[in-house]
Amino acid sequence: MAFVMPLFAALGTAAGAPAAAAGIAGLSIASGALGVVGAIQQGQQASAAAKSEANMAEYNAKVAEIQARQAYAAAGVQEDETRRRGRVALGNQIAASAEAGAGLNGDLLRESVYGIEEDSMAIRYEGDLKAQGLKDAAALQRSAAAVARDRGKRAVTASYLNAGSSVLNAATSYYGTTSKIASAGKVIS
Repeated sequence: MAFVMPLFAALGTAAGAPAAAAGIAGLSIASGALGVVGAIQQGQQASAAAKSEANMAEYNAKVAEIQARQAYAAAGVQEDETRRRGRVALGNQIAASAEAGAGLNGDLLRESVYGIEEDSMAIRYEGDLKAQGLKDAAALQRSAAAVARDRGKRAVTASYLNAGSSVLNAATSYYGTTSKIASAGKVIS
């Protein structure tokens, strides 16, 4: 601690403060410098955290888009499989009807075809809904990324404003201290 006061005095003297005020003036300057460094570091840390958050949101958006494409593809495969199984069942129905010698029942055949198509369309619709939900989730993630990037930019701007405030506070403290000591010296003389 013994070396600190001479350090502040040297700093104050270098800044042009009178000898009587040099230590206190140096302390004001050092305090202001620490405030500037702290404010800028705080802004950089907030910016880095926001950038990390934005990167994670972008990643999540890409994953959701991939899952949306997979949902479309899976629904298409399932739809095709449902139609294939339906054709097999329809063929078995026709064969069983012919084997029994009953002939083709048009109403039953039509009902079977419509049923197969309804099942296929329901699968497609579910796949479309799932994929659209995933696309919407991707859009929300991208929006969250943009908000995080904006928050990071504002944090940097705020840190520079805080640094400027620290400089002004240090200058005010320096001026106030040197003025008080100078006026006290004039009164005593």
